[in-house]
Amino acid sequence: MDIMYQIVNNIEQRDYIRMYPLWYKELNRNPERYQEFVNEIETIKKQSQPTRLQKFEKQLNFAQFMLKMINNK
Repeated sequence: MDIMYQIVNNIEQRDYIRMYPLWYKELNRNPERYQEFVNEIETIKKQSQPTRLQKFEKQLNFAQFMLKMINNK
């Protein structure tokens, strides 16, 4: 039951368990799997966030595009 309180008080975990309710059932039956639950959230979060290099690359591409547009006028 303590695990459910932790999840309710953590926005990321609460949103994730709402998207994947299978975890709710699993954690009620096997509370020792809580760390697996947290690890899965971290893995998904890392995959969905662009890395610093990807962000920099997007900014660089935009800057190059703008320079090309200015030079073409």
